[in-house]
Amino acid sequence: MRRSIFTSMGLGALPLLLVACGGATSSSTTTTGAKPGVTTTTAAARTTTTFAPAAASTASAELPQVVCPTTYGIQPTSTPSLPSPVVQSVPSNLVDQIAVYTDAQGRMQILAPTGWACSATIGADGTSEIAAYPQGQPDPTASGTTPDTGEQVVGGQTSACAGCLYAQTTPLFTAAASRCAVDYAGTPSACPGPYAGESSDAIGDGIVGFLDPPGVKGSGAGSGGVYPANGVVTYHLATAANDSSYIETCTLPNSQHSLCTAALDNFVGAYGTR
Repeated sequence: MRRSIFTSMGLGALPLLLVACGGATSSSTTTTGAKPGVTTTTAAARTTTTFAPAAASTASAELPQVVCPTTYGIQPTSTPSLPSPVVQSVPSNLVDQIAVYTDAQGRMQILAPTGWACSATIGADGTSEIAAYPQGQPDPTASGTTPDTGEQVVGGQTSACAGCLYAQTTPLFTAAASRCAVDYAGTPSACPGPYAGESSDAIGDGIVGFLDPPGVKGSGAGSGGVYPANGVVTYHLATAANDSSYIETCTLPNSQHSLCTAALDNFVGAYGTR
């Protein structure tokens, strides 16, 4: 089951759009647009359960890929040559506004506005993080700096770091909280509870979407500032003991909610089952 995430931003609830469900049927027509490399698919008929209107069309488009400066816990022996552009499916009206940002090893990709700065880290334990943010804004993930609550898109994964896994998942997954209580018995600080003011909703098996409204510090990178922080996080109980949890947060003004929706939907498509 797949839902389009956060079709509205900055509200007290999480309006979600169910774009595919059991028994849903659809048909579509595909046309090749005037821009090279862009193919537009327009819904002709669709039966769905919805909480908000669906986007009119998506495009399979060639997007620029930006390789971000990357710091390592253990220096790699080689660096791959990563392609640009790369093909991604995005809303057709956003094709010229979105770029793909990746770390130097190509381990993770996120979508964010074109022309932004970015950075990435890959830890010795396999954890990784990538952040895209406006030019001139401080790197929101840099250590030793004041936490930034401006515009940003940040993605990360915990690898085999159990403490990182629980810090990321126990506020949003009761199964993670229960397991953490056993694994870290006597250390309740290792298993944080839900954040006050944060709202969340299950959007698939092992996938939760969350919203930190303006001024609310919660699960989202960049939350607590003037912009809503919309995000998604994964926790798959069957593999949690040996696998990662993935998280992405998009923190943008309400006027750019459609871009956050595209970024988060793309992230779920790539990492939602991990």
